[in-house]
Amino acid sequence: MSRPGPDEVRSPVAREPSPAALLAPEREVVPFTGRGRELADLRAWVRSREPVALRLMCGLGGVGKTRLALELGRRMRRTGWTVVHVPPGEEVAAVVAVAAARRVLLVVDDAGHRLDLPAMLDAVAETRTRGRLRILCTARTGGQWWRRQRWTSTLWAGRTPSVTQMALAPALDRTVEVGPDPALGLEVDRAEDDRVLLGTAVTRFARALDRPVPEVSFELTPDHRPRALDLQAAALAAVLGPAAAGPQGPDADEQGPVAVDPARGLEAVLDHERACWAASAPAAGLVAGPGGTAEAALATTLLVGDTSEAGVRAALRRAGVEPDGGRTDQAVGWVRAHLPRVPRLAELLVSRVLAGQEGLIEACTRDLGRQEAFGVLAFATAMSLDRPATGRDIPGELIAAAASALPDEGPADLAGLMRVARRLPRSSGPLAVPVLDRLTHRVAELARLVGDEATQGEALTDLGVVLIAEGEPAAAVPVLQEAVGLWRGLARTDELRYRPPLCTALNNLGMGYWAVGRHADALTVQEEVITLCARLGPGDAPWADAEHARALQNAGVSYTELGRTGEIEATQRASLDIYRRLAEGDPVQYEPRVAAVLGNFEALTESGRPEDALPANAEAVAIRRRLAAGRPEHLGELAWSLGQLGTTLEALGRYEEAGSVLVEALQIQRRLADENPRGTRADLSGALSALGALYSTTGRADEALRLERDALEIRRELAREHPARYLHYLAHSLSNLGVTYARRGRFDEAVLLEEEAVGIRRGLARRNARSLKYLAQSLSNLGVRYADLGRFEEALRPTQEAVDMLRRLVRDQPEKYRTGLAEALANLGATLLDLDRPTEALGPMREAVAMRRQLAVENPDKHRPDLALTLSNLASALSAAGDNVAALGLAREAVELRRRLAADLPERYRAELDRSRAVLARIEAAIRNPTTVR
Repeated sequence: MSRPGPDEVRSPVAREPSPAALLAPEREVVPFTGRGRELADLRAWVRSREPVALRLMCGLGGVGKTRLALELGRRMRRTGWTVVHVPPGEEVAAVVAVAAARRVLLVVDDAGHRLDLPAMLDAVAETRTRGRLRILCTARTGGQWWRRQRWTSTLWAGRTPSVTQMALAPALDRTVEVGPDPALGLEVDRAEDDRVLLGTAVTRFARALDRPVPEVSFELTPDHRPRALDLQAAALAAVLGPAAAGPQGPDADEQGPVAVDPARGLEAVLDHERACWAASAPAAGLVAGPGGTAEAALATTLLVGDTSEAGVRAALRRAGVEPDGGRTDQAVGWVRAHLPRVPRLAELLVSRVLAGQEGLIEACTRDLGRQEAFGVLAFATAMSLDRPATGRDIPGELIAAAASALPDEGPADLAGLMRVARRLPRSSGPLAVPVLDRLTHRVAELARLVGDEATQGEALTDLGVVLIAEGEPAAAVPVLQEAVGLWRGLARTDELRYRPPLCTALNNLGMGYWAVGRHADALTVQEEVITLCARLGPGDAPWADAEHARALQNAGVSYTELGRTGEIEATQRASLDIYRRLAEGDPVQYEPRVAAVLGNFEALTESGRPEDALPANAEAVAIRRRLAAGRPEHLGELAWSLGQLGTTLEALGRYEEAGSVLVEALQIQRRLADENPRGTRADLSGALSALGALYSTTGRADEALRLERDALEIRRELAREHPARYLHYLAHSLSNLGVTYARRGRFDEAVLLEEEAVGIRRGLARRNARSLKYLAQSLSNLGVRYADLGRFEEALRPTQEAVDMLRRLVRDQPEKYRTGLAEALANLGATLLDLDRPTEALGPMREAVAMRRQLAVENPDKHRPDLALTLSNLASALSAAGDNVAALGLAREAVELRRRLAADLPERYRAELDRSRAVLARIEAAIRNPTTVR
């Protein structure tokens, strides 16, 4: 919804019928305070010497973006600047109107949903030939819609305007002191804390409403700072009366202070508004209260976004509202007078009404025109960032319904579809994602028919990402290759302008290559992006930093797959540094990426450095826990981070803590599965599998069996529906459950499961070389399962095949597959020993020892346990071959290694130490008495 400008608010009008209107930032009822540092930074930006400068100011609804922009405009007007708060739809006209002014500040509120923002920037390029122009855009978050301004506008043709970004955190500034401003007659920036601001707001609202000033109490929460709007809403609720402020408790004294809760301040104000509507709506022919026509009319008008008389009449028809007695004119006037001016209050009202009136979402989204559809989608997208709690995914339902209603019959619809596709987030929720995916497919079809090169390149880039998400990476790769080709051609004509979208397309192509197992090709394009971004000048950093960070992040993952472990940490840390910097300017967009990169430090655990991975894993959990507290769509990511933390704790031998973390992850996934049974099955199976594997390792076999069976059942179902995507995970569950059965002595069942896993992985390996390493692992496991049954001859064949396969893989990628080959050689030696062929066993065992000695030098924490095991087995083989003297030194070395391991992690290594001591004792006895001990 659009805000009135400051001049409009100050014009003489009748008294507002709604106390909630006092919360509108343009009313400035509460003195401006607490943003001294941000205001000083903005004033310095405005006064800088660049001819043209843009800044994006991000922050969730209610943190004070609009109020800060208003205060900045007032300060700059007093120093001779022309300041214009640009109304929606007048972006180009505003630029033309100030073309002759020498110092201009344009404020564009809610810039992410301004369709004409690119045209506005084009107008700047055409009209500004002198002086200084500043454009301050506000939005809840930036992202792709902001970055694409760089190549969709001609503003950057032959010049590099300054572009910066900042974010407003909920917490007000408590350290910067700014003196009294005589022009305003008040102290504008004292270091106020939340309680003082609350008291000030109570006094100001009481004065504005001509009511007594109530005494209020407020409990500070150190780990959660309320937004300015929430504090002010709580203050207004207190002034309106205890009923609006909320429950006061059974022992509350009528004369005592009113307890306020900022977390429900807006809800309290809305409840008061609804009570007031009940008194006035009937006179306009409307039915008040939940389910009534008054609230349906308000919600529909807000949602579609046209608040003119004609727009409200259309909203009444759309909602099926027929005012009593034919009083349509009065109903229209009533609706226009009672529309909430504060966006978050409007979103709360809409979410409540839509959740409570069956069929209203369908009515609001039926037969939408392009402009109406965009209005609904813009409202729903904003609501998804500050999702009100209603028990339903109202933003997701709206996005799905409105996107489905978009006209897409022919080429004439392409422009409208592109406008929508460019601004909708891919994380719109499980209800909206399938609809958005279908929209992406249709946009690509139309773009191929009638789109120019840039339109085709963008549409195909988006389509490639969707195909990967749909489990069709093989189909995605040629689409993304075509997109890269288009952007390369455009970059040859204007490199600086088109390099950012080329980097995006290359990064997405890298994702496609990675998904089909072409890790070296993925790394090649990722490294190209890193090189391209490094060549950009400082002025282009805002457009390229996100893709630079993504390329570094993905390159680290590729290094993991390629076995280049020494390069992983540096790239992930470089990516993390960029994302942290980006998150300072747009936390909504980039804090989740910070958490994702921190999660990638799980590679340190896999490399035997879990103690180094632990701080990153713990920080990722902390970030995602905070994000999930306000936005439920982050719960799945929180569960993922908890899983990574659990894996790291398990590697450290902290099994009890790992179990607690993995139990929480599973609880979250179960709750998500209850809400969306089919959409979260894969994640639920992963949580079941992880906890089951831990329980299997720690001797809780009965619990492990239950969890792993549940995981297997889900993955069988998923693999039947989407074999290309889920057969790999099915094989993983089969193998895990087989290990647990073996630990319970159920060897017959274990071998059947591993045989099935081998069969699946053979098929996968024929189609994708990435699966060869997993096939080799299953073959090696199958050999162990046969050996468990005493079927040693049968064990030899898969074990030897695993060794042969891994030897071939090691020739191409030695760093990646050395560890697996060493394990397979150790298993082959053990199998030969079981067959009473100790002399033949010595070769593979010695080779395994040599490889693991080298691995332990490079990474002792990870490989010393395996080295100790192989040394102990080689000592047994030498003893069986009659060379007890040679065996003695190896057995002693194994005992010493395991003694040190057990000293650090006794629960994990004590049993293994006992086994090595038994081998050593047997060898020492054989040396003492060679005729009686074999």
